[in-house]
Amino acid sequence: MCQLYLEGTCAVVDMSKCPFEFASPEFINFHLKDLSSQDVEIKTIRYKEQMVIELDEGRAAVLTQYADVIKQIEQLLLRTDIYGIKEDPAFDFRKKLLRRFYEEMLISPLSAERLITGYKEEPPEKQVFIAGHQKFKGLLVNILKVFSVTKMYDLVKKTGDFRAAFLSLTDLGLLDYVDLLIFNLPHDAKPLSEPDAHYKLAYGYEVQLYEVSGSDALIYAQTNPILEALSPYLKGLLKQHIEGQMKESFEAINYNIIMPLKSRDYRQFFLDKAVLDGEKITPREAQVMGREVAAWVVGLGGHVENLALDNENITDIYTANNKPIAIEHVKYGHCRTLLRYNAEMLARAFKNALLTLGDIKFDETSPVADVVVKRLSMRCHLQHPAATFGEYQGALRIMKEKPFTYAQYLFFKSFSPFYAGYDDVLVSLGCSEAVLGLKGVGKTSFTAAKITAIGTKKRIVALQDIEEIPILAYRNRNFDIDAGRVQSSDREEGGPGGTAGLDLIAMANASLRLGDAAIIINEVRSSVALKGVINILNTQPGVFLLYNLHAESLKNVQDRFELVWHIPADSMYATDRYTFLKKFRFGRSGRMYRVLGFEYQSDMEKREFVETFRFRGADAIDKCILECKFLRNPEASMNDLTKVDLGKLEKELDIAFVPPALARRSEETGIPPEQYILQAFFKGKMYHLIFKTSQELNDKYLLELDFVLRVNSGANKIISSLEKDSYVNFAEAWKQFEVMFKQALHEELARREQKKAEKAAAHKANAK
Repeated sequence: MCQLYLEGTCAVVDMSKCPFEFASPEFINFHLKDLSSQDVEIKTIRYKEQMVIELDEGRAAVLTQYADVIKQIEQLLLRTDIYGIKEDPAFDFRKKLLRRFYEEMLISPLSAERLITGYKEEPPEKQVFIAGHQKFKGLLVNILKVFSVTKMYDLVKKTGDFRAAFLSLTDLGLLDYVDLLIFNLPHDAKPLSEPDAHYKLAYGYEVQLYEVSGSDALIYAQTNPILEALSPYLKGLLKQHIEGQMKESFEAINYNIIMPLKSRDYRQFFLDKAVLDGEKITPREAQVMGREVAAWVVGLGGHVENLALDNENITDIYTANNKPIAIEHVKYGHCRTLLRYNAEMLARAFKNALLTLGDIKFDETSPVADVVVKRLSMRCHLQHPAATFGEYQGALRIMKEKPFTYAQYLFFKSFSPFYAGYDDVLVSLGCSEAVLGLKGVGKTSFTAAKITAIGTKKRIVALQDIEEIPILAYRNRNFDIDAGRVQSSDREEGGPGGTAGLDLIAMANASLRLGDAAIIINEVRSSVALKGVINILNTQPGVFLLYNLHAESLKNVQDRFELVWHIPADSMYATDRYTFLKKFRFGRSGRMYRVLGFEYQSDMEKREFVETFRFRGADAIDKCILECKFLRNPEASMNDLTKVDLGKLEKELDIAFVPPALARRSEETGIPPEQYILQAFFKGKMYHLIFKTSQELNDKYLLELDFVLRVNSGANKIISSLEKDSYVNFAEAWKQFEVMFKQALHEELARREQKKAEKAAAHKANAK
């Protein structure tokens, strides 16, 4: 049970050994009994929950004073002389009344008070029973006098509820419309003054980040003024409807579309109900209320659903029973929230997530599940209590619906413009590549971004166990791309678990048998999968294969090949490029940056790896550079190519060495390496121009896939039209490109203005 023990004058309750949820009615009942059974002075109380909650002497005294009254009642219950003589007809009734009062004290002080104030007993007719009657009546008066002056009694009268009164003593609160605890904002929390620390989301939600003394992690807090300003009637209706709908079953409905369907249904319910009851409600209030009900009933719970609204800033959400939900913020890194789920609500959220894929086993025998909730573009890694010592745990990753572009990477300062152009060129030439880095550096996003450079003229097959690469986003833009679902690549041969389907390598070989294709393998984890990748590269020379795996250095990969997987390290030379990503921040609490750390290319003849790029840090991100090792021209490491003249650069190009992968492709195509390097500068200037234009116009949509694809396609056509005898005059190409870019920009902005006007006209017509 919720065993209480003493450390000096501090009473300590370890919630990990308690079967009840903290602050639940059952917990409060047992806790007060524990306090009343102590014979020593208690000055402070400490609850070791998911976070340690300390009650100082003032707040602890509220509980200990009330526990002292309970102790006095317990002592009275041991006596029989207070009820009169046993022959008195009211003897048993008085005894039961005091027992009921004691029980109500542990549940509801206001109900306990009503028991005494509502007690009516007629004076006995026989003289022998009068003394007992008067004695018990006087006892009740004294009990009520002592009871009503306790601080807990006053607190319950103010809050209206025993649980709310108890929570007011702690750092926890209670949601108005769902029976869930939330953390209160610490008293010493200070809002960050930076512009990016406060912003608005859909459905009226607002975000504010706070810093707290004694904690490195910031607090991410969401508020909704619309919900907070609801009338008592609407708040009560919202709570009542959530509770009622929780009892309904919706498994016959497709869970991929149920959230918007039920949101609309609930919105209409609130509008109709308010009109019927003669209460005021706005369409906006009904919309927000309807979505809130749907989030708790058929979604992933209001907490996760509302955090998912911030998909431009939040990349990951971590949750477990009663634990504060944590997030990964693109700028502020790991932050904690004031939100939490209990076991029941988290189990329901997991069930709703699993129902999007139909009948997936998730129990003691299959305690781990991976599922993608397409509605939220969220990958959910879920763990059953059987796998976690008794609690549900979830790691939820919000994926971008539209993949990253090189222009967006320049916005995030991940690498230099020249590298963006160089990577574009080598990917378009079909160089095989391994994208490496530790967890959370963005390997999958960077791998997916390279699809833009592959272009629409080549067949692409993306093999993955979880649908992280947004296939549909590329298909909608005329890419010839297919997806293959494979077994989890962390599964060893013959091992249990994993997703249904062919193993990764069997699927890759099957895809290649259907014709030439660029193969993208997302997440290579096991030795079986890695051996298969190496086998493909060594037995099918020239195959275009992009894959990613966890590693932090080339030496780390070599050691793992030989010592762990027993694969000869020389087999690594079959991969043309090894690109390492890393993340870092300036200072202890600065913004988290994900950058390209370094890159190597394989020299098959000399059997060595040649470093081509390396990140050089400084005291600010704008001063950091990505050093190009094979060019002596300073432009190759610049962060701004605006003033670079391609005609002048062609004459002054100073090559320290030709990267091995580039040399091989140059030999195959007959195009000099210098031409490819100039093309890399051309593409780098192109991506940088898109980035700069986006900054000048304050238009983030210019960085996204549609505009970047259009501009890149136009640039490729210009280069092809000017090619003569394997030579392109890139100075002339840039002049033509600038004209094309201005036209593309004008058309893009005009198209958006027209769309905006049509939307406004439609909205005006609907309003009429």
